[in-house]
Amino acid sequence: MAIESSIAGRRWGRLSSIYGFGSVFAKGLRDSRRAVIGVGVGIGLIVVVTASQIAIQFPTETDRQQLANSMTSLPAMIRGLLGEPINIDRLGGFLSWRLVNFLPVMIGLWSVLALSDTLAGEAARGSLEFLGTSGISRARLASEKALVHIVGLTIALLMLALAAWLSSVAFGRLPGDEISLSAALSQFLGVGLVSLVGGAIAFALAPILGRSAAAGIGAIALFAAYVINSYAPVLPSLASIEGLSWFGWTAGHRPMAGVSDPGSLVGVAALNAILLGAGVLAFVRRDVGSTVALPSLGLPGLGGGLSGPTARSFAGRLPAALAWGLGIGVYGLFIAMSASGFSAALSQIPGIARLIEAFYPGIDWRSAGGVLQLAFYTYALLFAGLGVAVLVGGWASDERERRLDIILAGPISRARWVLTSGAGLLGAVVVMTFITAVLVSLGALLEGDDPGRPFVGAVVIGLYAAALTGIGVAVGGLVGPGLGAGVTGGLALGFFLLDVLGSALRLPDTILQVSLIKHLGQPIIGTFDVPGMVACLVLAAGGVVVGAWGLSRRDLRS
Repeated sequence: MAIESSIAGRRWGRLSSIYGFGSVFAKGLRDSRRAVIGVGVGIGLIVVVTASQIAIQFPTETDRQQLANSMTSLPAMIRGLLGEPINIDRLGGFLSWRLVNFLPVMIGLWSVLALSDTLAGEAARGSLEFLGTSGISRARLASEKALVHIVGLTIALLMLALAAWLSSVAFGRLPGDEISLSAALSQFLGVGLVSLVGGAIAFALAPILGRSAAAGIGAIALFAAYVINSYAPVLPSLASIEGLSWFGWTAGHRPMAGVSDPGSLVGVAALNAILLGAGVLAFVRRDVGSTVALPSLGLPGLGGGLSGPTARSFAGRLPAALAWGLGIGVYGLFIAMSASGFSAALSQIPGIARLIEAFYPGIDWRSAGGVLQLAFYTYALLFAGLGVAVLVGGWASDERERRLDIILAGPISRARWVLTSGAGLLGAVVVMTFITAVLVSLGALLEGDDPGRPFVGAVVIGLYAAALTGIGVAVGGLVGPGLGAGVTGGLALGFFLLDVLGSALRLPDTILQVSLIKHLGQPIIGTFDVPGMVACLVLAAGGVVVGAWGLSRRDLRS
């Protein structure tokens, strides 16, 4: 018995060094398991449902060829967003074009948030100082922290590759619909490498600039690279810097569409290795937690963010709010500018009405406003929700990083601090919303359409973002700072998946109604759900009040 126990102990010791509490890497991998599963399963469902609908709605060679001909005639602005259509009359080609090409943006945001926090966040909380006394070198510590995300990303991408392969097995109807497992693995290897670059930039900068600034720069670089690659062929102003976008380096690597360029992956892999190595070196050379503040412009009346909790919270969240507002707004700007051409091209596709109705029931996609509702609105809600998760995480960092202990030593109560800082946080959401609304309505105006409805639609997006903010503050106040941002981001992704996949999967209406998105109407085409919008306002204000009540009744968390 003793011998068997000894053998079992050694086996567990080896396992715990990979997953568990036996090493920095093992604990990090264990802590990230929910995010890995969420990305793999959530996006995997989108892959499976998209493949099933293509097989059902376009079952014949003629249907597929008409679909391909119409898609290749889309306006250049829209084709830029999706990439070059290659063999889209086959299941693998269509999935690669319509879905997989955009995944590096979605997955890249995960990489940015994870790698910006993995060292800088723990340094701010003081936990790295304890790890430093354990005898582990700084280089090994930073390397294992980076490896956690790389392995987690690899696991999620393996799940997505399996989903694509199994989709072709289950729903392949025509010759050429087959997707080999090797092609799917190769395609998602490229997705992973492209997705990682934004996070690697954040990882390299985090030891120098801190978590928030590094995450902001990484996210901006990610969106900039995507926009440059998408619009350089049609905008001469971007053509001169097209080579800076790592998205374009691998544009010819589309194995699921039958086109491979594995050599193009080498450059992106080398860029990731250089950036991650720079992050390790920066962590080794600098004092733990010592960061450099970026220069910023002072805002009138804010006193540099020091005139009170409201101004301080607003000023602290403002850079991230500006970045997310610009990112979402620019995306909407380009969609709006291409709306009429996109609508005209879609109207020429036989059977497209059935496909759109399956995914987006009730939208008049033949109008310009309908195209914005179809191609921009749902993704804007997702990005706004993820942006709010970043803002809530910044708000919660005051408690997580022990600054709140010092703040509450002054003449301010816990409840008042939550109410006033929550007001500043909601003010940042207003700024993000206003920037988005202005850019989207500008795009509609340039297209010759009414800018009013897109502006109002963006305001409704802001109401949704404010509601998620209130929920995040409530959770942060009631439970602790570690859950506020996570719950906010999880709800944003969960509502998005339920809205996108629920109707196609024919889920019961009682389940579909759980998504807050279902209670907003279709505001860009002038259909409003007033009770749902009122509910968003109640969640925003009520969440801050609940958070204030919760923090006043519990101990602060270290």
